[in-house]
Amino acid sequence: MPSKRHVISLTTLGFRPLNGLAITIAAALGTLSMPVFAAETVAAKEETITVVGGSNNTRQENAWGPVGTIVAQRSATATKTDTPLVKTPQSISVVTREQMDTLQPTTVKEALGFTPGVMIGSRGSSNAYDAVYIRGFGSVNQNEYLNGLKLQGDFFNEASIDPYFLERVEVLRGPSSVLYGKSSPGGVVVLVSKRPTTEQLREIQFKMGTNNLFQTAFDFSDALDDSGVYSYRLTGLASDADDQQEMAKRKRYTVAPAFSWRPDDRTNLTFLSYFQDEPNVGYYGWLPKEGTVENAPYGKLPTSFNEGEASNKFARNQQMVGYSFEHGFNDTFTVRQNLRYSKIHSDQDSIYGVGIQPANPTMLNRSVSISDEHLNSFTVDTQGQVTLATGQVEHTLLVGVDYLRMRNDINAFFGSANPLDLSNPQFGDDSRFNLNPTNRLDRQEQTGIYIQEQAEWNNWILTAGTRYDWAETSTDDRVNNKTMAQNDTKLSSRVGLNYLFDNGISPYISYSESFEPQAGASYDSVPFDPSRGKQYETGVKYMPKDRPVSVTLAVFELTKTNNLTADPNPNHLYASVQGGEIRSRGVELEGKAALTANINLLASYSYTDAEYTKDNSYQGNRPAIIPKNMASLWGDYTFHETALSGLMLGAGVRYVGSTYGDEANTFKVPDYTVWNTAIKYDLARFNLPGSSVALNVSNLFDKEYVGSCFATYGCFWGAERQVAATATFRF
Repeated sequence: MPSKRHVISLTTLGFRPLNGLAITIAAALGTLSMPVFAAETVAAKEETITVVGGSNNTRQENAWGPVGTIVAQRSATATKTDTPLVKTPQSISVVTREQMDTLQPTTVKEALGFTPGVMIGSRGSSNAYDAVYIRGFGSVNQNEYLNGLKLQGDFFNEASIDPYFLERVEVLRGPSSVLYGKSSPGGVVVLVSKRPTTEQLREIQFKMGTNNLFQTAFDFSDALDDSGVYSYRLTGLASDADDQQEMAKRKRYTVAPAFSWRPDDRTNLTFLSYFQDEPNVGYYGWLPKEGTVENAPYGKLPTSFNEGEASNKFARNQQMVGYSFEHGFNDTFTVRQNLRYSKIHSDQDSIYGVGIQPANPTMLNRSVSISDEHLNSFTVDTQGQVTLATGQVEHTLLVGVDYLRMRNDINAFFGSANPLDLSNPQFGDDSRFNLNPTNRLDRQEQTGIYIQEQAEWNNWILTAGTRYDWAETSTDDRVNNKTMAQNDTKLSSRVGLNYLFDNGISPYISYSESFEPQAGASYDSVPFDPSRGKQYETGVKYMPKDRPVSVTLAVFELTKTNNLTADPNPNHLYASVQGGEIRSRGVELEGKAALTANINLLASYSYTDAEYTKDNSYQGNRPAIIPKNMASLWGDYTFHETALSGLMLGAGVRYVGSTYGDEANTFKVPDYTVWNTAIKYDLARFNLPGSSVALNVSNLFDKEYVGSCFATYGCFWGAERQVAATATFRF
């Protein structure tokens, strides 16, 4: 069947003359002012262009579906309702499918590289985990949600979702417990899966690149009947590559079948699944600051250096099945339910570095980590939405209850290995000594009930909500034959106010809270209370209805209390007490725009002033890994005329400021700047509509840099130059 062709005017796509309107995105950077304009001549004549392939450009955007450009206008991440971003009193970034197709990230954290407030370099080039820091805060586990439901991890067992299977990657910055329960105060990362379409989609993709990368993927979707009641989507990927570090490999096989039933325009039941096998997850080790950040007697270690052994292994297998259901009884009442059951099995046997010997500056001490883990989790979120008007006030009332249950069966050993002479490394000795067993069953359970009101009156939008959680964690220690359990109950709230001007400018102010349980107890066996996050945020958003432009400015103060700190009693060695506090203040600026039919622009800047404001050991220090300044800029130009029609040229730069390498602030990791570029050619002129060939280069100038350190023994080289050629065919 030939692909559908649609003739659309430029005005339909939102490209209109802006009459000299200029948005000075880089005013906060103090370096660059970029005018936003459209091709007035073309728009005035309303020339028509032919869009070949699917009709995403004409589809009305919703919070869970395709966008059609790099600029999203709607999201459900901050409200769990389909809400315009301009009406949301909290800072949100949306990485659309179009942006991912241009930049070709290999992981979720790479997809967030041009997002303000997000530090993606906390583990350097390692892609074993999608660990990120947001507004100065990380989490014990990854703080990710898939289709609104928590991807709960534990110990070494964490989920990893390939970005090829996603429609969106979204970041809600700041405390978010009012809708999501226990979570990091910095914010949450919310992933949205690709879903079945009623229009035919047939895509096959081939990729090859540096480090012997070979990858193939496919994406098929269509209606199963003429009326579009039944539809399916089948997406798959197989990837194989050497890792940057010697002796390490990455291998992944993934398939995601999905099926939708839409009997009418008010009902949608979508079955979603995800099956992924990773025989080789890749490198995950620790290097010392000597030889990375600092020169050592042997100089610097190569960026490909692996302090482990060829026998190291890290394998992971994931299975997820669930559904998303929505039914509108009428224009007033709607119910939704999202449900998922998942299993994750990880198998790790690694030798890794734990620091230089004090008496011998060339010898690296090494340890052993062996773990075999089986994690099962079940989560469900049920919502009822009421949309009505009382007088001149329009209300969207949301009431919901969600439940999460997780158990992780852990069989692990920790011990030591022979040291490695970094001046003359000799590999092949993977002997293991003093292995101490850990055999335990971890359980987590959370139930939360929440209510939220979104009220609109004369351009004012009030968003207010509250939630009550019951959270329980327990550990059955089978080695020592004892059980530790902890129960926490917490109330979390949020309130925010927007004023939306007719031109798309929306100033806002908000207050939000979060909580995060903390395992363990004090020296006197008193269980720790959850940490608490509180944030005050104000800002302004500019998102006109008729143009693909989004500019946001946010100023915030975020405080985490009840933080654990060292017990001041010298007789309580290694014990902790509560009472610590970390404060983070900052400014974030983000701009996204499809300036014309030819030009796309991404720009961001973050200033984060994080500090231990109360701590028995680190008071006055800045937390490790957190840079004060980050900035990024990307632009691409697509030719639609002349002999170059179909050619896209893009380039971008990311800057990450210096960070402290440990909590004691004894040394610094230097700042770094990396450049990316992309060349893409649309094959429509060769009668292959929707098909393309592309070349993406990250770290264009092969900058040698340390991504971050969390301790003197734990540093990570950043990614070397990566070149990937991608051929995508639609038919």
